Amino acid sequence: MSDLNLTASRRNFIKAAGAALALGAGTAMLGGCSPKGGGSSSNDAATSVADIKWDDEYDVIVVGGGIAGLAAAATVASEGEGKKCLLLEKGENAGGNSFQSSGYCMWTNEAEKFLNSYILGLNGDSDCTPEDVMKAYCDGLTENVDWLKGLGAEPYMAVMGPGYEGAQSNQNPEYPEIDGAQYMGAIRFTGGEDKTGPKHIAMFLQQYVESTDVDYQKSTPMTALVQDPESGAILGVVAGEKRNKYYKANGGVIMCTGGFENDAEYLENYMGMQGVTPAAAQENTADGHRACAKAGAAMWHMKGGACFWMAPRNLENTEFTQTQPTGLTKEFGITVGVNGRRFYNDWDACAAGDVLEIGSDLRTNVGYRHGATQWGGRWVHLPLPPKAWFVYDAAGLAAGALPENLRENPDMTGWAYKADTIEELAALIDVPADELSKTVSTWNTFCDNGEDLAFYRPSNHMTKVAEGPFYATLCTPTMLNTDGGPVRDAEARILDPYGNPIENLYSAGEFGSIWGNMYQGTGNIGECVVFGRIAARNAMAK
Repeated sequence: MSDLNLTASRRNFIKAAGAALALGAGTAMLGGCSPKGGGSSSNDAATSVADIKWDDEYDVIVVGGGIAGLAAAATVASEGEGKKCLLLEKGENAGGNSFQSSGYCMWTNEAEKFLNSYILGLNGDSDCTPEDVMKAYCDGLTENVDWLKGLGAEPYMAVMGPGYEGAQSNQNPEYPEIDGAQYMGAIRFTGGEDKTGPKHIAMFLQQYVESTDVDYQKSTPMTALVQDPESGAILGVVAGEKRNKYYKANGGVIMCTGGFENDAEYLENYMGMQGVTPAAAQENTADGHRACAKAGAAMWHMKGGACFWMAPRNLENTEFTQTQPTGLTKEFGITVGVNGRRFYNDWDACAAGDVLEIGSDLRTNVGYRHGATQWGGRWVHLPLPPKAWFVYDAAGLAAGALPENLRENPDMTGWAYKADTIEELAALIDVPADELSKTVSTWNTFCDNGEDLAFYRPSNHMTKVAEGPFYATLCTPTMLNTDGGPVRDAEARILDPYGNPIENLYSAGEFGSIWGNMYQGTGNIGECVVFGRIAARNAMAK
Protein backbone atom coordinates (compact mmCIF):
# COMPACT_ATOMS: atom_id res chain seq x y z
CA MET A 1 0.00 0.00 0.00
CA SER A 2 1.38 3.44 -0.86
CA ASP A 3 1.89 6.12 1.78
CA LEU A 4 -0.90 8.11 0.14
CA ASN A 5 -3.36 5.23 0.36
CA LEU A 6 -2.28 4.45 3.92
CA THR A 7 -3.00 8.03 4.96
CA ALA A 8 -6.35 7.96 3.23
CA SER A 9 -7.31 4.71 4.92
CA ARG A 10 -6.44 6.17 8.30
CA ARG A 11 -8.64 9.18 7.66
CA ASN A 12 -11.47 6.95 6.51
CA PHE A 13 -11.10 4.96 9.71
CA ILE A 14 -11.46 8.05 11.87
CA LYS A 15 -14.78 8.78 10.20
CA ALA A 16 -15.99 5.28 11.01
CA ALA A 17 -14.50 5.00 14.48
CA GLY A 18 -17.41 6.65 16.19
CA ALA A 19 -19.75 3.83 15.27
CA ALA A 20 -17.42 1.29 16.80
CA LEU A 21 -16.96 3.35 19.94
CA ALA A 22 -20.65 3.89 20.28
CA LEU A 23 -21.02 0.14 20.60
CA GLY A 24 -18.18 0.01 23.10
CA ALA A 25 -16.41 -2.26 20.65
CA GLY A 26 -12.99 -0.74 20.29
CA THR A 27 -10.75 1.86 18.80
CA ALA A 28 -8.48 0.04 16.31
CA MET A 29 -5.95 2.71 15.24
CA LEU A 30 -7.48 4.93 17.89
CA GLY A 31 -6.77 2.19 20.41
CA GLY A 32 -4.42 -0.76 20.43
CA CYS A 33 -7.10 -3.23 21.46
CA SER A 34 -10.83 -3.33 21.81
CA PRO A 35 -12.14 -2.29 25.21
CA LYS A 36 -13.63 -5.36 26.83
CA GLY A 37 -16.13 -5.27 29.63
CA GLY A 38 -16.78 -2.03 31.40
CA GLY A 39 -19.75 0.19 30.93
CA SER A 40 -20.35 3.16 28.69
CA SER A 41 -17.98 6.10 28.70
CA SER A 42 -18.16 9.76 27.75
CA ASN A 43 -16.04 8.80 24.74
CA ASP A 44 -18.55 6.43 23.18
CA ALA A 45 -19.21 8.88 20.35
CA ALA A 46 -15.62 10.09 19.88
CA THR A 47 -14.61 10.18 16.23
CA SER A 48 -11.08 11.58 16.51
CA VAL A 49 -8.23 12.03 18.94
CA ALA A 50 -9.32 15.61 19.51
CA ASP A 51 -12.75 14.40 20.67
CA ILE A 52 -11.41 12.21 23.49
CA LYS A 53 -12.44 13.37 26.93
CA TRP A 54 -9.70 12.15 29.24
CA ASP A 55 -10.82 11.13 32.72
CA ASP A 56 -7.34 11.85 34.09
CA GLU A 57 -3.83 12.63 32.93
CA TYR A 58 -0.46 11.24 34.02
CA ASP A 59 3.18 11.58 33.08
CA VAL A 60 3.66 7.80 33.08
CA ILE A 61 1.11 4.97 33.01
CA VAL A 62 2.28 1.49 34.03
CA VAL A 63 0.09 -1.49 33.08
CA GLY A 64 0.60 -4.56 35.27
CA GLY A 65 1.44 -4.61 38.97
CA GLY A 66 3.96 -7.44 39.16
CA ILE A 67 7.61 -6.90 39.97
CA ALA A 68 8.30 -5.15 36.63
CA GLY A 69 5.39 -2.76 37.00
CA LEU A 70 6.16 -2.09 40.65
CA ALA A 71 9.80 -1.37 39.78
CA ALA A 72 8.74 1.06 37.04
CA ALA A 73 6.30 2.83 39.36
CA ALA A 74 8.89 2.94 42.15
CA THR A 75 11.34 4.58 39.74
CA VAL A 76 8.85 7.30 38.86
CA ALA A 77 8.08 7.84 42.54
CA SER A 78 11.73 8.00 43.64
CA GLU A 79 13.25 9.84 40.67
CA GLY A 80 10.39 11.68 39.02
CA GLU A 81 10.53 14.87 41.09
CA GLY A 82 6.78 15.05 41.37
CA LYS A 83 5.85 13.40 38.08
CA LYS A 84 2.45 11.76 38.21
CA CYS A 85 2.22 7.96 37.79
CA LEU A 86 -0.73 5.58 37.37
CA LEU A 87 -0.18 1.87 38.08
CA LEU A 88 -2.95 -0.43 36.86
CA GLU A 89 -3.24 -4.00 38.16
CA LYS A 90 -5.76 -6.46 36.77
CA GLY A 91 -5.90 -8.59 39.95
CA GLU A 92 -6.70 -7.84 43.55
CA ASN A 93 -3.04 -7.58 44.54
CA ALA A 94 0.46 -7.47 43.04
CA GLY A 95 -0.05 -9.56 39.96
CA GLY A 96 1.49 -12.01 37.56
CA ASN A 97 3.96 -14.63 38.73
CA SER A 98 5.58 -12.32 41.26
CA PHE A 99 4.70 -14.04 44.51
CA GLN A 100 4.99 -17.52 42.98
CA SER A 101 8.60 -16.84 42.01
CA SER A 102 11.60 -17.52 44.22
CA GLY A 103 12.05 -13.79 44.71
CA TYR A 104 15.77 -13.93 43.95
CA CYS A 105 16.96 -10.94 41.88
CA MET A 106 20.10 -11.18 39.72
CA TRP A 107 22.90 -8.64 40.03
CA THR A 108 26.57 -8.37 39.07
CA ASN A 109 29.46 -6.00 39.67
CA GLU A 110 31.27 -7.15 36.51
CA ALA A 111 28.87 -6.17 33.74
CA GLU A 112 31.28 -6.47 30.82
CA LYS A 113 32.80 -9.76 31.91
CA PHE A 114 29.39 -11.22 32.75
CA LEU A 115 27.99 -10.14 29.39
CA ASN A 116 30.85 -11.42 27.26
CA SER A 117 31.04 -14.80 28.94
CA TYR A 118 27.97 -16.20 30.66
CA ILE A 119 25.11 -14.06 29.28
CA LEU A 120 26.16 -14.27 25.63
CA GLY A 121 27.02 -17.92 26.28
CA LEU A 122 23.39 -18.54 27.20
CA ASN A 123 22.46 -17.16 23.78
CA GLY A 124 24.68 -19.80 22.20
CA ASP A 125 24.58 -19.66 18.41
CA SER A 126 21.24 -17.86 18.50
CA ASP A 127 20.79 -14.24 17.47
CA CYS A 128 17.55 -14.15 19.42
CA THR A 129 18.47 -11.04 21.44
CA PRO A 130 20.72 -8.24 20.15
CA GLU A 131 23.91 -7.69 22.07
CA ASP A 132 23.10 -4.06 22.88
CA VAL A 133 19.92 -5.19 24.66
CA MET A 134 21.86 -7.75 26.69
CA LYS A 135 24.48 -5.07 27.45
CA ALA A 136 21.77 -2.73 28.75
CA TYR A 137 20.58 -5.60 30.92
CA CYS A 138 24.03 -6.36 32.35
CA ASP A 139 24.79 -2.68 32.93
CA GLY A 140 21.49 -2.39 34.76
CA LEU A 141 22.27 -5.39 36.94
CA THR A 142 25.17 -3.48 38.48
CA GLU A 143 22.67 -0.94 39.83
CA ASN A 144 20.24 -3.37 41.44
CA VAL A 145 21.79 -3.56 44.91
CA ASP A 146 22.24 0.18 45.40
CA TRP A 147 18.87 1.00 43.82
CA LEU A 148 17.02 -1.26 46.23
CA LYS A 149 18.99 0.16 49.13
CA GLY A 150 18.02 3.64 47.98
CA LEU A 151 14.38 2.64 48.34
CA GLY A 152 15.03 1.50 51.92
CA ALA A 153 15.44 -2.23 51.39
CA GLU A 154 18.83 -2.73 53.06
CA PRO A 155 17.51 -4.07 56.41
CA TYR A 156 15.66 -6.85 54.58
CA MET A 157 18.24 -7.78 51.94
CA ALA A 158 20.83 -10.55 51.74
CA VAL A 159 23.31 -10.11 48.90
CA MET A 160 24.92 -13.22 47.47
CA GLY A 161 27.74 -13.32 44.99
CA PRO A 162 31.38 -12.48 44.34
CA GLY A 163 32.98 -9.14 45.06
CA TYR A 164 30.50 -7.98 47.65
CA GLU A 165 31.76 -7.44 51.18
CA GLY A 166 30.15 -9.91 53.54
CA ALA A 167 28.24 -11.59 50.74
CA GLN A 168 27.01 -15.12 51.13
CA SER A 169 27.91 -17.68 48.48
CA ASN A 170 25.61 -17.68 45.48
CA GLN A 171 23.32 -20.47 44.38
CA ASN A 172 24.67 -22.88 41.78
CA PRO A 173 24.67 -21.51 38.24
CA GLU A 174 22.09 -23.17 36.03
CA TYR A 175 24.68 -23.85 33.33
CA PRO A 176 28.03 -24.47 35.06
CA GLU A 177 29.35 -25.64 31.70
CA ILE A 178 29.42 -22.01 30.50
CA ASP A 179 32.25 -19.81 31.69
CA GLY A 180 31.36 -16.58 33.47
CA ALA A 181 28.84 -17.78 36.03
CA GLN A 182 31.37 -16.71 38.65
CA TYR A 183 30.35 -13.09 37.94
CA MET A 184 26.70 -13.69 38.86
CA GLY A 185 25.16 -12.63 42.14
CA ALA A 186 21.65 -12.64 43.56
CA ILE A 187 19.64 -10.58 46.03
CA ARG A 188 17.05 -12.16 48.27
CA PHE A 189 14.74 -10.69 50.89
CA THR A 190 14.84 -12.17 54.39
CA GLY A 191 12.34 -10.16 56.43
CA GLY A 192 15.15 -8.56 58.42
CA GLU A 193 16.58 -9.57 61.77
CA ASP A 194 13.16 -9.98 63.40
CA LYS A 195 11.68 -11.59 60.25
CA THR A 196 8.70 -9.21 60.32
CA GLY A 197 9.72 -7.21 57.27
CA PRO A 198 9.21 -8.10 53.60
CA LYS A 199 10.48 -11.57 52.73
CA HIS A 200 10.08 -11.19 48.98
CA ILE A 201 11.11 -8.45 46.55
CA ALA A 202 7.52 -8.14 45.28
CA MET A 203 6.31 -7.56 48.82
CA PHE A 204 8.93 -4.89 49.41
CA LEU A 205 8.24 -3.07 46.15
CA GLN A 206 4.50 -3.17 46.70
CA GLN A 207 4.87 -1.70 50.18
CA TYR A 208 7.16 0.99 48.83
CA VAL A 209 4.82 1.97 45.98
CA GLU A 210 1.85 2.04 48.33
CA SER A 211 3.74 4.52 50.54
CA THR A 212 4.19 6.98 47.64
CA ASP A 213 1.90 9.22 45.60
CA VAL A 214 1.60 6.65 42.80
CA ASP A 215 -2.06 6.18 41.86
CA TYR A 216 -2.09 2.39 42.35
CA GLN A 217 -5.40 0.97 41.12
CA LYS A 218 -6.02 -2.75 41.70
CA SER A 219 -8.79 -4.82 40.11
CA THR A 220 -8.54 -2.39 37.19
CA PRO A 221 -7.68 -4.15 33.93
CA MET A 222 -6.51 -2.19 30.91
CA THR A 223 -8.97 -2.78 28.10
CA ALA A 224 -7.32 -0.80 25.29
CA LEU A 225 -4.35 1.27 24.23
CA VAL A 226 -5.26 4.63 22.73
CA GLN A 227 -3.19 5.27 19.60
CA ASP A 228 -2.99 8.34 17.38
CA PRO A 229 -4.06 7.21 13.88
CA GLU A 230 -1.75 9.69 12.15
CA SER A 231 1.52 9.38 14.05
CA GLY A 232 1.04 5.91 15.55
CA ALA A 233 2.03 7.28 18.96
CA ILE A 234 0.40 5.82 22.05
CA LEU A 235 -1.60 8.51 23.81
CA GLY A 236 -2.93 6.62 26.80
CA VAL A 237 -5.07 3.70 27.89
CA VAL A 238 -8.65 2.67 28.52
CA ALA A 239 -9.15 0.81 31.80
CA GLY A 240 -11.78 -0.28 34.27
CA GLU A 241 -14.05 -3.15 35.26
CA LYS A 242 -17.40 -1.38 35.64
CA ARG A 243 -16.79 1.62 33.38
CA ASN A 244 -14.21 2.34 30.70
CA LYS A 245 -12.14 5.34 31.72
CA TYR A 246 -9.65 7.10 29.46
CA TYR A 247 -6.27 7.93 30.97
CA LYS A 248 -3.78 10.12 29.11
CA ALA A 249 -0.04 9.36 29.27
CA ASN A 250 2.13 12.36 28.46
CA GLY A 251 5.42 10.51 28.69
CA GLY A 252 4.50 6.96 27.84
CA VAL A 253 2.75 3.71 28.66
CA ILE A 254 4.89 0.92 30.12
CA MET A 255 3.50 -2.55 29.47
CA CYS A 256 4.29 -5.05 32.24
CA THR A 257 1.46 -7.54 31.73
CA GLY A 258 3.58 -10.70 31.89
CA GLY A 259 3.16 -13.81 29.81
CA PHE A 260 0.37 -15.84 28.23
CA GLU A 261 0.46 -18.95 30.43
CA ASN A 262 -3.31 -18.92 30.84
CA ASP A 263 -4.27 -18.41 27.22
CA ALA A 264 -4.86 -21.75 25.49
CA GLU A 265 -4.97 -20.16 22.02
CA TYR A 266 -1.53 -18.56 22.37
CA LEU A 267 -0.04 -21.69 23.93
CA GLU A 268 -1.19 -23.84 21.04
CA ASN A 269 -0.38 -21.36 18.28
CA TYR A 270 3.04 -20.27 19.49
CA MET A 271 4.28 -23.25 21.52
CA GLY A 272 2.40 -26.13 19.96
CA MET A 273 1.03 -27.21 23.33
CA GLN A 274 -2.36 -28.43 24.50
CA GLY A 275 -3.53 -29.34 27.98
CA VAL A 276 -1.07 -27.06 29.77
CA THR A 277 -1.68 -26.42 33.47
CA PRO A 278 0.09 -23.24 34.68
CA ALA A 279 1.66 -23.62 38.10
CA ALA A 280 1.42 -19.97 39.05
CA ALA A 281 -0.43 -16.83 37.95
CA GLN A 282 -3.98 -16.91 36.63
CA GLU A 283 -4.06 -13.29 35.39
CA ASN A 284 -1.66 -13.74 32.47
CA THR A 285 -4.03 -14.19 29.54
CA ALA A 286 -2.24 -12.34 26.68
CA ASP A 287 -4.31 -9.15 27.09
CA GLY A 288 -1.22 -7.00 26.64
CA HIS A 289 0.02 -9.08 23.72
CA ARG A 290 -3.18 -8.51 21.78
CA ALA A 291 -3.20 -4.79 22.61
CA CYS A 292 0.37 -4.29 21.44
CA ALA A 293 -0.12 -6.46 18.35
CA LYS A 294 -3.02 -4.24 17.34
CA ALA A 295 -0.81 -1.20 17.92
CA GLY A 296 1.69 -2.64 15.44
CA ALA A 297 4.24 -4.40 17.67
CA ALA A 298 6.48 -7.20 16.42
CA MET A 299 6.80 -10.30 18.61
CA TRP A 300 9.83 -12.31 19.67
CA HIS A 301 10.84 -15.22 21.93
CA MET A 302 7.34 -16.70 21.72
CA LYS A 303 8.65 -20.19 22.50
CA GLY A 304 10.71 -18.99 25.47
CA GLY A 305 9.85 -19.48 29.13
CA ALA A 306 10.13 -21.75 32.10
CA CYS A 307 8.43 -24.75 30.50
CA PHE A 308 7.46 -27.58 30.29
CA TRP A 309 7.43 -30.36 32.92
CA MET A 310 5.19 -33.41 33.05
CA ALA A 311 4.05 -32.61 36.55
CA PRO A 312 2.22 -35.16 38.75
CA ARG A 313 -1.45 -34.36 39.43
CA ASN A 314 -4.35 -36.02 41.19
CA LEU A 315 -6.47 -38.36 39.11
CA GLU A 316 -9.20 -35.74 38.70
CA ASN A 317 -6.58 -33.36 37.27
CA THR A 318 -7.45 -30.58 39.70
CA GLU A 319 -4.37 -30.36 41.92
CA PHE A 320 -0.58 -30.78 41.73
CA THR A 321 1.34 -33.08 44.03
CA GLN A 322 3.87 -30.24 44.07
CA THR A 323 4.53 -27.40 41.63
CA GLN A 324 8.15 -26.29 41.77
CA PRO A 325 10.26 -28.37 39.36
CA THR A 326 13.17 -28.44 41.79
CA GLY A 327 10.92 -30.38 44.14
CA LEU A 328 9.54 -33.00 41.77
CA THR A 329 10.14 -36.55 42.97
CA LYS A 330 10.12 -38.34 39.63
CA GLU A 331 13.54 -39.90 40.05
CA PHE A 332 11.68 -42.69 41.90
CA GLY A 333 9.96 -44.06 38.80
CA ILE A 334 9.48 -43.49 35.08
CA THR A 335 7.10 -41.41 32.96
CA VAL A 336 5.29 -43.01 30.03
CA GLY A 337 2.93 -41.68 27.39
CA VAL A 338 -0.48 -43.07 26.54
CA ASN A 339 1.38 -45.57 24.33
CA GLY A 340 3.14 -47.02 27.39
CA ARG A 341 6.60 -45.82 26.29
CA ARG A 342 9.12 -43.41 27.76
CA PHE A 343 9.53 -40.43 25.43
CA TYR A 344 12.01 -38.00 27.04
CA ASN A 345 14.52 -37.62 29.88
CA ASP A 346 11.81 -38.11 32.48
CA TRP A 347 13.78 -36.89 35.48
CA ASP A 348 12.20 -33.42 35.52
CA ALA A 349 14.74 -31.71 37.77
CA CYS A 350 15.38 -28.01 37.28
CA ALA A 351 19.17 -28.26 37.18
CA ALA A 352 21.80 -30.92 37.43
CA GLY A 353 24.47 -29.35 39.61
CA ASP A 354 24.97 -32.52 41.63
CA VAL A 355 25.82 -34.61 38.56
CA LEU A 356 27.84 -32.16 36.45
CA GLU A 357 31.50 -31.38 36.20
CA ILE A 358 32.25 -27.66 35.99
CA GLY A 359 33.17 -26.84 32.41
CA SER A 360 31.93 -30.16 31.04
CA ASP A 361 30.34 -30.67 27.64
CA LEU A 362 27.01 -28.86 27.42
CA ARG A 363 26.06 -30.89 24.32
CA THR A 364 25.91 -34.18 26.23
CA ASN A 365 24.83 -33.15 29.74
CA VAL A 366 21.24 -33.42 30.92
CA GLY A 367 18.95 -31.74 33.39
CA TYR A 368 15.73 -29.84 32.96
CA ARG A 369 17.05 -26.27 33.21
CA HIS A 370 13.80 -24.36 33.74
CA GLY A 371 12.20 -26.71 31.26
CA ALA A 372 14.93 -26.66 28.60
CA THR A 373 16.46 -30.06 27.92
CA GLN A 374 19.39 -31.25 25.87
CA TRP A 375 17.97 -32.61 22.63
CA GLY A 376 20.42 -33.80 20.02
CA GLY A 377 23.08 -31.53 21.45
CA ARG A 378 20.90 -28.42 21.61
CA TRP A 379 18.91 -27.07 24.54
CA VAL A 380 15.22 -26.65 23.69
CA HIS A 381 11.75 -26.63 25.21
CA LEU A 382 10.06 -29.89 24.28
CA PRO A 383 6.49 -30.16 22.99
CA LEU A 384 5.01 -32.58 25.50
CA PRO A 385 1.75 -34.58 25.33
CA PRO A 386 -1.37 -33.40 27.17
CA LYS A 387 -1.34 -36.54 29.32
CA ALA A 388 1.20 -39.05 30.64
CA TRP A 389 1.64 -41.41 33.60
CA PHE A 390 4.27 -41.50 36.34
CA VAL A 391 4.79 -45.20 37.12
CA TYR A 392 6.53 -46.44 40.29
CA ASP A 393 6.49 -49.35 42.72
CA ALA A 394 6.03 -49.72 46.45
CA ALA A 395 9.71 -49.08 47.15
CA GLY A 396 9.62 -45.97 44.98
CA LEU A 397 6.58 -44.71 46.84
CA ALA A 398 8.30 -45.22 50.19
CA ALA A 399 11.42 -43.47 48.90
CA GLY A 400 9.52 -40.36 47.82
CA ALA A 401 7.62 -40.84 44.55
CA LEU A 402 4.90 -38.75 46.18
CA PRO A 403 5.38 -36.10 48.87
CA GLU A 404 5.26 -37.53 52.37
CA ASN A 405 1.79 -36.21 53.13
CA LEU A 406 0.35 -38.07 50.09
CA ARG A 407 2.03 -41.47 50.44
CA GLU A 408 -0.51 -43.24 52.63
CA ASN A 409 -3.02 -45.10 50.45
CA PRO A 410 -2.69 -42.77 47.42
CA ASP A 411 -5.10 -45.01 45.50
CA MET A 412 -7.78 -44.36 48.11
CA THR A 413 -7.22 -40.58 48.21
CA GLY A 414 -7.25 -39.94 44.46
CA TRP A 415 -3.52 -39.50 43.86
CA ALA A 416 -2.73 -42.77 42.04
CA TYR A 417 -3.98 -45.99 40.57
CA LYS A 418 -2.72 -49.17 42.24
CA ALA A 419 -2.32 -52.71 40.88
CA ASP A 420 -0.52 -55.93 41.78
CA THR A 421 1.00 -56.33 38.31
CA ILE A 422 2.18 -54.05 35.51
CA GLU A 423 -0.40 -55.59 33.18
CA GLU A 424 -3.23 -54.78 35.59
CA LEU A 425 -1.88 -51.25 36.02
CA ALA A 426 -1.81 -50.81 32.23
CA ALA A 427 -5.51 -51.65 32.07
CA LEU A 428 -6.33 -49.08 34.76
CA ILE A 429 -4.53 -46.27 32.92
CA ASP A 430 -5.59 -47.42 29.45
CA VAL A 431 -2.16 -47.98 27.89
CA PRO A 432 -1.04 -51.06 25.89
CA ALA A 433 -0.03 -53.71 28.43
CA ASP A 434 2.66 -55.22 26.21
CA GLU A 435 4.29 -51.84 25.62
CA LEU A 436 4.25 -50.87 29.29
CA SER A 437 5.66 -54.28 30.31
CA LYS A 438 8.45 -53.93 27.75
CA THR A 439 9.21 -50.36 28.88
CA VAL A 440 9.43 -51.36 32.55
CA SER A 441 11.62 -54.39 31.76
CA THR A 442 14.00 -52.30 29.65
CA TRP A 443 14.17 -49.63 32.34
CA ASN A 444 15.00 -52.14 35.05
CA THR A 445 17.82 -53.50 32.88
CA PHE A 446 19.16 -49.98 32.52
CA CYS A 447 19.05 -49.59 36.31
CA ASP A 448 20.90 -52.87 36.83
CA ASN A 449 23.62 -51.72 34.41
CA GLY A 450 23.74 -48.19 35.83
CA GLU A 451 23.11 -46.41 32.52
CA ASP A 452 19.97 -45.09 30.82
CA LEU A 453 20.78 -45.79 27.18
CA ALA A 454 17.49 -44.32 25.95
CA PHE A 455 17.49 -40.80 27.43
CA TYR A 456 20.62 -40.65 29.62
CA ARG A 457 19.04 -39.89 32.96
CA PRO A 458 21.87 -39.51 35.51
CA SER A 459 22.66 -42.86 37.11
CA ASN A 460 22.25 -41.55 40.66
CA HIS A 461 18.66 -40.59 39.80
CA MET A 462 17.58 -44.00 38.47
CA THR A 463 15.18 -46.15 40.48
CA LYS A 464 13.84 -49.55 39.43
CA VAL A 465 10.13 -50.32 39.05
CA ALA A 466 10.31 -53.94 40.16
CA GLU A 467 8.33 -54.92 43.28
CA GLY A 468 4.53 -54.69 43.47
CA PRO A 469 2.19 -53.20 44.21
CA PHE A 470 2.65 -50.77 41.35
CA TYR A 471 1.30 -47.23 41.10
CA ALA A 472 0.54 -44.69 38.36
CA THR A 473 -0.02 -40.97 38.90
CA LEU A 474 -1.43 -38.70 36.20
CA CYS A 475 0.93 -36.11 34.69
CA THR A 476 0.16 -33.04 32.56
CA PRO A 477 2.49 -30.45 31.05
CA THR A 478 3.01 -27.51 33.35
CA MET A 479 4.96 -24.28 33.32
CA LEU A 480 5.92 -21.30 35.42
CA ASN A 481 5.95 -18.55 32.80
CA THR A 482 6.30 -17.62 29.16
CA ASP A 483 8.83 -15.03 27.98
CA GLY A 484 7.47 -14.17 24.53
CA GLY A 485 5.95 -10.85 23.63
CA PRO A 486 6.64 -7.53 21.90
CA VAL A 487 10.19 -6.88 20.73
CA ARG A 488 12.05 -4.56 23.09
CA ASP A 489 15.16 -2.49 22.40
CA ALA A 490 17.92 -1.39 24.77
CA GLU A 491 15.84 1.63 25.81
CA ALA A 492 12.85 -0.61 26.69
CA ARG A 493 10.91 0.73 23.70
CA ILE A 494 8.49 -1.63 21.92
CA LEU A 495 9.34 -2.03 18.22
CA ASP A 496 7.29 -2.66 15.11
CA PRO A 497 8.17 -5.41 12.57
CA TYR A 498 10.61 -3.07 10.83
CA GLY A 499 12.61 -2.26 13.96
CA ASN A 500 11.04 1.16 14.50
CA PRO A 501 9.91 2.15 18.01
CA ILE A 502 6.20 2.70 18.58
CA GLU A 503 6.27 6.14 20.12
CA ASN A 504 5.49 6.33 23.85
CA LEU A 505 5.19 2.53 24.25
CA TYR A 506 7.61 0.64 26.51
CA SER A 507 7.85 -2.76 28.20
CA ALA A 508 9.54 -4.54 31.08
CA GLY A 509 9.67 -7.99 32.65
CA GLU A 510 8.38 -11.23 31.16
CA PHE A 511 6.25 -9.30 28.69
CA GLY A 512 8.55 -9.67 25.68
CA SER A 513 11.46 -10.83 27.81
CA ILE A 514 15.08 -10.75 26.66
CA TRP A 515 15.35 -14.49 27.41
CA GLY A 516 14.79 -16.29 24.15
CA ASN A 517 17.20 -19.21 24.31
CA MET A 518 18.57 -20.66 27.55
CA TYR A 519 17.59 -19.05 30.84
CA GLN A 520 19.35 -18.56 34.16
CA GLY A 521 17.28 -18.56 37.34
CA THR A 522 17.01 -15.10 39.00
CA GLY A 523 17.28 -13.55 35.53
CA ASN A 524 13.58 -12.76 35.08
CA ILE A 525 13.37 -10.76 38.30
CA GLY A 526 16.66 -9.07 37.48
CA GLU A 527 15.12 -8.11 34.13
CA CYS A 528 11.91 -6.85 35.75
CA VAL A 529 13.89 -4.46 37.91
CA VAL A 530 16.40 -3.37 35.25
CA PHE A 531 13.97 -2.72 32.41
CA GLY A 532 11.33 -1.36 34.76
CA ARG A 533 13.84 1.37 35.62
CA ILE A 534 14.98 1.89 32.02
CA ALA A 535 11.40 2.20 30.76
CA ALA A 536 10.37 4.60 33.51
CA ARG A 537 13.40 6.83 33.04
CA ASN A 538 12.90 7.08 29.29
CA ALA A 539 9.18 7.74 29.65
CA MET A 540 9.85 10.47 32.22
CA ALA A 541 12.41 12.10 29.91
CA LYS A 542 9.69 12.97 27.37
